[in-house]
Amino acid sequence: MAKEMSPERPRVGASSEDVAISETSSFFWKRSLWVTLLRTVIVAGFLLLWEIASGRWIEPFLISSPSRIFSSMMNSFQSGDLLQHTWVTFQEIAIGFPLGAISGIALGYWFGRSQLLAEIFEPIIMALNGIPRTALAPLFIVWLGIGIWSKVGVVFLLTFFLNFFNTYAGMRQMDQEYIDLARLMGASRWKLTFRVILPAISPYVFTGIRTSIPFSVIGAIVGEFIAATEGVGFFIRLSAGIFKTADVFVGIIVLMLMVIAMDKVADLIEKRVLQWQTHTEHVRIQG
Repeated sequence: MAKEMSPERPRVGASSEDVAISETSSFFWKRSLWVTLLRTVIVAGFLLLWEIASGRWIEPFLISSPSRIFSSMMNSFQSGDLLQHTWVTFQEIAIGFPLGAISGIALGYWFGRSQLLAEIFEPIIMALNGIPRTALAPLFIVWLGIGIWSKVGVVFLLTFFLNFFNTYAGMRQMDQEYIDLARLMGASRWKLTFRVILPAISPYVFTGIRTSIPFSVIGAIVGEFIAATEGVGFFIRLSAGIFKTADVFVGIIVLMLMVIAMDKVADLIEKRVLQWQTHTEHVRIQG
């Protein structure tokens, strides 16, 4: 006779903590599955309603439809026009975003380390931050022309201030006792910066980076709206000018995908850099 199958039991020697972690992991996996399923249903339902509404209740000229947008996207990619425009916008962001982020982080760090610099320049930075960056886009066009560098300048400007203020806020919130203790233990300036200060403010730094990602795309598009001969912003403006609603939505979708991809990359880097924070919280909970 075949032996009766006994229900699965926890392995011998497994601690209550291991069982609790396993049950928690299973719960979150099931919850994540349900969230993904509900999200898919909501998006699919919205697209279906949009497709039905187009032509039946609302003129397709005004809102187009998912099927028309998909067809237009395939045609634009096959012709190579959309790829060229996307590549131009990507170049503008790939140059301006790192320059603005690094400059903002570096200046926020130095202002946080030097009280004198903060007292002198903080009111000036605040005044400059009060100027709408999009209002400066025409000036960059005048200074740098209608080519790629004027858009790089706008991207730099929108990225710089967000990273500066987040880093500066992290420096001001950091506990001075950490620095004093590291100095008492004989830490050099290099170790103090990279082993104490930067890990302490890294959550603020990554918040600034991830927050500035959509603004960098906005900066590039604003510059292309004002004056450009190529780029996704130019593609959207040209399509709107000749009343191609589907192409306008194609350009918007490309920008949305660009922001999502950049945010995912930043999220992966953040999780890898802040592994120590996760381990520390886990130890604290276990204790």
